[in-house]
Amino acid sequence: MKKYFKRVWDILKGYRGAYIFYFFLQFCSVFIMILSTYTAKILSDTITKDILNSDRLGVVGGWVVTLYGGAEFLINNLWIFAIIYIAIAILGAGFSIWRIVLRGKMTTAISKKIMMNLFYHIERLPYPYLKKCKSGDIIQTCTRDEAVLRRFVIFQTSQVVWTFYIVILAGLILFSIDWKLALVSMALMPVLFIYAFFLSKKVRKAYRATDDSEGLVTAKIEENLNSVRVVKAYNNEKYEINAFDHYLNDFKAKFISWKKISSFFSSSSDILVFGQMLLTMLYGGYLTAIGEISVGTFILANSFSTMIVWPLRDCARILSDAARAVVALDRMDLILKEPIEDINSGTKPPIHGDIVFDRTSFIYDDGDEAVLNDISLHIKPGETIAIMGKTGSGKSTLSHLLTRLYDYTGGSIKLDGVELNTISKEWLRKNISCVLQEPFLFSKTIINNIKIAYKNVSDEEVYKAAKIAAIDESIREFKDGYDTPVGENGITLSGGQKQRVAIARSLINNAPILIFDDSLSAVDTETDIKIRKALAKRSKQSTTIIITHRVATAIDADKIVVLENGKISQLGKHQDLIKQEGLYKNLFDIQTRMV
Repeated sequence: MKKYFKRVWDILKGYRGAYIFYFFLQFCSVFIMILSTYTAKILSDTITKDILNSDRLGVVGGWVVTLYGGAEFLINNLWIFAIIYIAIAILGAGFSIWRIVLRGKMTTAISKKIMMNLFYHIERLPYPYLKKCKSGDIIQTCTRDEAVLRRFVIFQTSQVVWTFYIVILAGLILFSIDWKLALVSMALMPVLFIYAFFLSKKVRKAYRATDDSEGLVTAKIEENLNSVRVVKAYNNEKYEINAFDHYLNDFKAKFISWKKISSFFSSSSDILVFGQMLLTMLYGGYLTAIGEISVGTFILANSFSTMIVWPLRDCARILSDAARAVVALDRMDLILKEPIEDINSGTKPPIHGDIVFDRTSFIYDDGDEAVLNDISLHIKPGETIAIMGKTGSGKSTLSHLLTRLYDYTGGSIKLDGVELNTISKEWLRKNISCVLQEPFLFSKTIINNIKIAYKNVSDEEVYKAAKIAAIDESIREFKDGYDTPVGENGITLSGGQKQRVAIARSLINNAPILIFDDSLSAVDTETDIKIRKALAKRSKQSTTIIITHRVATAIDADKIVVLENGKISQLGKHQDLIKQEGLYKNLFDIQTRMV
């Protein structure tokens, strides 16, 4: 458990003083509450004159009576109790307000710190790690696990400390008055604590199952909202409704099971709670009847017993729930202990776009066979290279290697004469713009999406990039033009429009190397030709790599590279390749017949 305390202490860095001070304020609040209850005993003893019997007051009672002015003074000036209660109320309210405000500030500050640490770390994790992770697990860690840990550190821990203060202060006072009454007043509390501790584990387990089931219901709704076009296209509504009904029935069954166990826990533990209160009342009444304790002490014992027993029951449940906080910490550590990607180390040479692959090979960490094998290729600055091949032939892997999302495992790649794996990843990604096959647009306006990585560029540069991407006219037809919100993941735009906005976004920085990773497939052939002509006019110094399945897209390239099984099977211009027997000629013949 030591490592978990250390982790929590690390999370509290910067707020440790406030955290400790919060517990001090808690002690002050409990002390005022105990003092208020004890004052009721003093008032009762003053009215009945039992205050004159020092044996019944106990050590604590003697101190309090002296603080209030002495027994004779209190008997002759009962009005002073009104002043005392007003003062206690003001002090109690002050400490409570101070404590609640401080807790609110700490809650938001610590929550922000945890989530920012997680988000920062996730953003800086290597691409291979993120690719193999389940997004649902990461989201759950950043939301549900963060909430579990925050509640435990701020609320549940403070409740345990609150209960501890009450038990210690109230127990010491009762023992100072009458040890037999103190023992009876707490006789069932250990039993209640143990009972609640173990039974609440079953409640928590049932709740977890219910929570997981509810998560599946939510996930099913999200899945159907994202796939609404597919559902409609295949008339699959009835099947999806029946599937959703299955999830709901599972959630209903687990919810009812949780509620049954929870109700039994609450009801059965209430028997022990009220049993303890009844035991205190009966024994205290007996001691009062025989004159061993005063009426004020009887009232005090019952008040303290009630004050302790309820939070003690909840404290047992909280300690049982501590396992959830431990699990939450472990899940966070799975992310936070993963080494972040070093994007800064390395050289920052001038990049003009001269790329040399020299017997380059690559094998994925979890793979057995090379995805790329013995690739040798020279791409000169300003050249346009088209890369073609069947699915899985290694086309996209080449672009991943150039941006160092992965590092090659064999051979060499040199960029303007410098070994690629010695160049800073941040520098590489600033100088290589990549347009993916499935572009992602943020829930912003069109212009903000284009400016996403270069917010200081002028609007004129945005318009210029949009014209090259053949999207400027379409944008201006919208009611709000470039200020049109695109919705979640560009839902308000067509597939081709999203793709062209993504192309404009990649062109905005005038990078010396452009990679189109099958990103022109979502646009029609006419738009494809417009974009390629505009790119050709843009700059002769930009090296352009086009990964495509279309012969029409590759036809004007300076070189066409055909990949098969991770190797270059053909290399040349269009006019040369269509004369050779091979994959390129087959694709050309098939696509020509389809036109």
